Amino acid sequence: MNAAAPAKLKVATTSLAGCFGCHMSLLDIDERLFELVEKVEFDRSPLTDIKEVGNCDVGIIEGGLCNAENVEVLRDFRRRCKVLVAMGACAINGGCPRSETT
Repeated sequence: MNAAAPAKLKVATTSLAGCFGCHMSLLDIDERLFELVEKVEFDRSPLTDIKEVGNCDVGIIEGGLCNAENVEVLRDFRRRCKVLVAMGACAINGGCPRSETT
């Protein structure tokens, strides 16, 4: 008898004010993305080009909060994701989302 396959985790990602470097690092896992897709279903992410986030198990945020739009995106993710993960220096430590020129 075949056991039913375990349900995939539904994962969404977004970038706030930042360089998008953490997303690029995720994409840099190359062919291992195929193994990942067998275990998770991506909602909003650069892999799917879905613009609106649905209800998800895990939300991954990169980038710092720089403006009211970033705050609203973060609040929406918090409402729609069971677990919210901050990824990268900007999201975790409030890194510098922009540079000043003198």
